Amino acid sequence: MLKPKRKITRKEIKKDPFLESIDKLEYNFEQNKKTYLYIAIGLIASILVINILLNKQSQKNIDSNSDLGMALVAFDNEDYDNAKFQFETIVSEYSGTNSSNVANYYLGKISFENNDLVKSKTYLNVYLKDPEPDILIPGAIKMLSNIALKSSEYDKAIKFLDRGIRLDLNSDIINNFKLIKVSILKDQGKPEIAQKILDEILKEEKLPNHLKRLSEELIGMM
Repeated sequence: MLKPKRKITRKEIKKDPFLESIDKLEYNFEQNKKTYLYIAIGLIASILVINILLNKQSQKNIDSNSDLGMALVAFDNEDYDNAKFQFETIVSEYSGTNSSNVANYYLGKISFENNDLVKSKTYLNVYLKDPEPDILIPGAIKMLSNIALKSSEYDKAIKFLDRGIRLDLNSDIINNFKLIKVSILKDQGKPEIAQKILDEILKEEKLPNHLKRLSEELIGMM
């Protein structure tokens, strides 16, 4: 025969550890529900602030890209004064965006073409601190190297080129940097080092014709 189920007394229920822990949690919540409410409100407010900031950043990027497009059109149309003004506005109003980086590059380029080498160097160095998009890196490296050469700072020019050579760029661009370096080494009276670099370049199987021709010309000038 089945034994009748034993009745659990109220006293035993009170001693149940699980139920006691539930009671404690409920009591704790009742005592601190205002605190929990403030915490919840704070979390919701934080989430809202983050969403607002993300939306603002997204809108900032949209606006900066739009303004950059107009500035680049002015630059392509050789309206350099207008382009310069627009690039300066982008740098001022959209700091920290890719558009601002691009604007610094083009301000450096405009200053370089105007032979304002001090300003050019400043703008280009700012761009290279966070070089996005990286498609502009070769131009920045070449201009900074050229600026150093104009001041007869040959070692500094080579340092800029070495920086470009170490980057993960297209092999043709890297070889172009190396050939500029060879030309500087030749002018410095360091033909052995220059020749070694040229030999390395000419060993490459898929070297484009224009780089091969330039390499051979430099060999003839040694």
